[in-house]
Amino acid sequence: MYFRKKLCEPFYIAGLYSTEKEQVMISLDWKARLLRDSVDFLERKVPHGDYHFDIIYNAYPNRLDNRIPRDVIVFVANTLGAKMSKKHKDYLPFCDFIWKHKGSNGRIAFACIISKFIRKDYKFYFEYTKKTIKDCKDSNEINLLMDKVFFPILKNQQLQSIDTIVNWLKEDNDKLNQALVRTVLKIGKDNKEYLLKLIDRLEFRWLDASPEFAKANGLFLKSLAKVDYETYLGVYKNYSRSREPIYVEILTQGLVNYDDTLYEIFYNWSKSGNARLKKSANNGLKYLKKRKD
Repeated sequence: MYFRKKLCEPFYIAGLYSTEKEQVMISLDWKARLLRDSVDFLERKVPHGDYHFDIIYNAYPNRLDNRIPRDVIVFVANTLGAKMSKKHKDYLPFCDFIWKHKGSNGRIAFACIISKFIRKDYKFYFEYTKKTIKDCKDSNEINLLMDKVFFPILKNQQLQSIDTIVNWLKEDNDKLNQALVRTVLKIGKDNKEYLLKLIDRLEFRWLDASPEFAKANGLFLKSLAKVDYETYLGVYKNYSRSREPIYVEILTQGLVNYDDTLYEIFYNWSKSGNARLKKSANNGLKYLKKRKD
């Protein structure tokens, strides 16, 4: 007999992405053993600072490309997370260790465990995981944490989390902003009210946008075009009569392809007597012409 369950969302991370083809069935005997060994590990190893959790699953016999199947790692991580969650803050040294020192398996386990901890203390683990993300240099690791830890929280809170997202996008971190934009648009594509509210809150900050925030908004617009082109085009139409240079600069950064409506808007802007606005508009026209060709 075999145990098969969707243990964790697939991970979009190089070398860690678990495809349907790679998913395995864990036998009931191994399920029982992994549960038993996880409890034993928590009782006998962790209190003494031994955080090498791979001892739990190293004996698992079935390998994929000489690696322990990801579903096994996730099963162990979910088991540990459930057991640890009652005294979650006692296990932060363990979480720090596996993220930093246990390679890809440790990062998968960390994401699964923290996804359980954040339900116990949202504010603390939001900041804790956000700091972990800010220290990441690998966009795949950022996507892993964003998908597993933050996506469920942002999806459940939606409208309440919009200001948090807007403030987050002000930070100068391209990889983080890319992951955050991808995540919020994954939510917004199925919730037009959320999407429009998010756009409204972003636009509210445009007038005093820093270069970093302007760049993040340009990225957001480019991604929005792929999710909801009608709404994307509507943003440009709403600003077509504006003469604020910063607005045109942001909208120029958000261009993705040629459109007659966009060309007309940028052409009209290019006739402005404001040098800064005119420069951005001409840059936009050049981009649009190239995309048309």
